[in-house]
Order: sequence, then structure tokens, then C-alpha cells
Amino acid sequence: MRIRTCSVALMLLLVPTMALAKKEVFDSGSGCLQNMSVSGGFTTGKQFLVHTDHEGISYADAFAKTVAAIEAEGMVGVSPNETTGYIAAENPVRGGGGSTVPLRTTVRRQDGGVIRVEVRFSIKGGQMTSNKAVGEGMCKIADAASL
Repeated sequence: MRIRTCSVALMLLLVPTMALAKKEVFDSGSGCLQNMSVSGGFTTGKQFLVHTDHEGISYADAFAKTVAAIEAEGMVGVSPNETTGYIAAENPVRGGGGSTVPLRTTVRRQDGGVIRVEVRFSIKGGQMTSNKAVGEGMCKIADAASL
């Protein structure tokens, strides 16, 4: 009986993970997904970070396109500050009863006329998601300045 209970519990944990793993992820070729770093875990929460460098675009255009991409991804409470390059937004949690998790983005000038868009996303402990699916959404935002 105890083996059967353990088997059922293990299946309940693995089935959602296997379903998430099958989702194809689009890589734009910008290198954004390769730049992704993930820290934390299921019990403590996870923090995701990606960045993309853009050349040949003005800071104002990069900032405006990044804000538009954040809004297009369905974020709420988008608060852009072009002077500091900081964009705060919240991602509604599916089935979370109205709760949100933070998405923080910075658009900064680098040496040589390069504009770097850096996107940070955090989920709370006990929430589960696919790293690749999160990376794909974050890279849509980070890559938007060049589109």
C-alpha cells in the first residue's frame, strides 16, 4: 500500500513536468536564451534573468519598443521611467486569485552605442513553470528593441 501511495505521489509530481517539457520554445537567434540564468527552486521561488544587446537603435526607440513588448505579453501595472531606464510590471498568476509576480526590466546605454535590455522575473515558492517557456516570454521582451 505504501509503495502504491508513493507511486501515485511521484506520478502527480512528474506528469505536469513532462507536459511542460514538451512545449517547443522559439529562439530568435539573438543569444537571449543562452544568456538566461535561473536561481532558486520550487520551495524558495525562482528568479530568472535574461539580456540582449542592441546596436544601431536609439535609446528612446529601444525603450518605447520594450514597453510595448511588455504590454503585449499581458503584463499589468506597467510603470515605465525613461529617465532611469527602469520598467516595473506585474504578471498575473493563472489560477492565483488575482495575485501577481514581478517583472522588472532595465534599458541601459552601454559603451560603443550599444543598448542593453535586461529582464528579471520572479515566481514565489510553490509555483511551478517551465524555465524555457519563461525564457521565451522574457526574450520576446528583451529582443523587442531590434524588431
